[in-house]
Amino acid sequence: MLAFPTWAGGKDWEAGAYSPLTNTMYMPLRNTCARMLATDDVRSERARALTAGGQGGLEIYALAARHQITPGEDQLGTVYAVSAETGRTVWLHEQRAATMSVMTTGGGLVFGGDVNGRFRALDQETGAVLWEINLGSPVVGFPITYAVDGRQYVAVNTGAGGGINLRMTPELRPSVGSVLFVFALPAGG
Repeated sequence: MLAFPTWAGGKDWEAGAYSPLTNTMYMPLRNTCARMLATDDVRSERARALTAGGQGGLEIYALAARHQITPGEDQLGTVYAVSAETGRTVWLHEQRAATMSVMTTGGGLVFGGDVNGRFRALDQETGAVLWEINLGSPVVGFPITYAVDGRQYVAVNTGAGGGINLRMTPELRPSVGSVLFVFALPAGG
């Protein structure tokens, strides 16, 4: 059967964020589905064929799955800005790579990364990309912010990650280096 979403999609473990400035929730989501097969033995010939290419399966649940981007979509990653008051989508940021955890700042920014190593700042009100950098490896950590002597910093780590999501976007080939990055925000940011 074709299942929407799968354990690699929709809203997974990645952190969303809320901003009291906009009364909006920001959620990283993925447009994925999977052809799934329930089997008594995931080592069966049919299960092996379904999971060819390392698409994954969960032996403990007797499931085999071939993950894919949702039919009709070509962007895997999204960040939804959802009004906490109305539940309506305020804006949507779409991209080819799977999105990871996001956080908000008091300066009106949403920071988040993806499995292709991009880390960016979006405008909380419009979703416009205000700043972006390629960190080289999947942004697998939860961004955090802190201040020292009145200066605000944003920190995030990279490392091996992306698994199923990278297999759905084979043209994306980040490295797997594990590094902690810390960025100083401009004064007042």
